[in-house]
Amino acid sequence: MPTYYYFTCLKCRTRGGVFGEQAWGWGNFDMIESFKYLAHHIRTCGEDSIRVISEDVDDYVDQLHGEYNTFLEQTKHIFPHSKDWEFLDRWKTLKVEEMKLKWVEENRIMHPDDRIKIIGVLDAVDILKEGAGRVSFSASVTDDDGKVWKIVADMHELPILKHSYIIIGVMQEHSILGEVIEVYKMIPRVAAQEERGNDHDSGDNRTITN
Repeated sequence: MPTYYYFTCLKCRTRGGVFGEQAWGWGNFDMIESFKYLAHHIRTCGEDSIRVISEDVDDYVDQLHGEYNTFLEQTKHIFPHSKDWEFLDRWKTLKVEEMKLKWVEENRIMHPDDRIKIIGVLDAVDILKEGAGRVSFSASVTDDDGKVWKIVADMHELPILKHSYIIIGVMQEHSILGEVIEVYKMIPRVAAQEERGNDHDSGDNRTITN
């Protein structure tokens, strides 16, 4: 039996767009309707209201015909402008399996990317410089595979020890620390954000090594 998934809005309790999973894999996807639904409800209700649900969940809400026709009128001026239309027209003679491979071939990024991304737990921090509302620091991070990385960063505040972060940067040779990741972006995982809120409630228990 196929399972159908829909986008839903928690604020106005509607659903729209659909994509299905069959026994043989992912099936039909209403591309235009899904885009219209997402664009309309992000604009009117906010992106935090959007979720994906299946028709099997208890809080699935049926959409009445009149509601759907109203949605069509509300979104008639919203339409996806996409290079995918050109792709589909250009390769319309291909079979589906051939088109899958062709899309990957045409969208693969060939130019190099010097950035590196790690996801791991902050083990230790050394403050290098403080002032003007910013702090420069070096730190060690153990990623999910157990590898330890050295990082250097300049931020408004120190990250929290023993919390998990997504870190993006480039490898650099530091005059004192050796090979390090120079951090461009360092953001908590979702769980870490929740932990940060709990720590603020109970007081800051960070331990910084100097």
